[in-house]
Amino acid sequence: MCSAKVEKGVIEHKLSSWKEFADFIVEHHSNCPALIYRGQAHSDWKVESTLDRLEHRFPSKRNYSGGIPDDFDCTPVSRETHLRAFKDAVRGKRGQNPPELSEDEWWALAQHHGLATPMLDWTYSPFVALFFAFECKKCIDPSSGTWREPEYRAVYVLSSSCIAEKAKEGDPAPLPFSPRGETSYRLINQAALFLRMPEDSDLESYIHEHFRDDTASEENFHARAILQKIIIGNKDRTDCLKFLNKMNINRMSLFPDLDGAASYVNDLWELDFDTSLGYISDQLA
Repeated sequence: MCSAKVEKGVIEHKLSSWKEFADFIVEHHSNCPALIYRGQAHSDWKVESTLDRLEHRFPSKRNYSGGIPDDFDCTPVSRETHLRAFKDAVRGKRGQNPPELSEDEWWALAQHHGLATPMLDWTYSPFVALFFAFECKKCIDPSSGTWREPEYRAVYVLSSSCIAEKAKEGDPAPLPFSPRGETSYRLINQAALFLRMPEDSDLESYIHEHFRDDTASEENFHARAILQKIIIGNKDRTDCLKFLNKMNINRMSLFPDLDGAASYVNDLWELDFDTSLGYISDQLA
């Protein structure tokens, strides 16, 4: 394992494989309760919201009046309209007498069902994050745009107690948020929470800009690692998933519904059915 120094609030740790991950967590994180984790399949992906990515894909609005210019320099719809469209689309689909939701709760519900939102999925469990880093065999390579297996995966570690300290009016910080209500059952199983991102911002850039004084030097021995990036070599991915499956970290436990159960049984083809599921009869002889 190799580690760099804290630079502008960020530090990178490089592990040769996932097998070093548990020892790293035990050594460095066992007594750090204010840390949250996020796994990403490619170490070069930015930590940014799906709504930011959608707005980057569609940065302009067509001028349908036929005048000049052909396009306006703004997104096709505002974030308010985007969320209001979701609210309209789910009318009558939330059961009888659904509870009122705050704006953040609406975003959390929308994230739960696949809408592009300013929310990022995080977890209190480093091993749940490791699962999401290694779950998919292939992903989009950000440099080539091709679908391939990455050389390195990543688990991000964020200090939830420090991230919001630079927030001020007109310059919001990424904000941890744990909703109650309709999305809670999946959040409980994943030990999950959300991080609401400021508009047009990725997490590493935000921390570099706002925590630049947290840089280690001979004069600064107390630089804080607001964000840690654990870069993990993509070795023995199937063995990693088998290990996590023995810890009951899999699609069935993390997504406690019919879709999760079906995905888990499909995944067992890769994991060699190293489980008694399906082999033990539910009837006594």
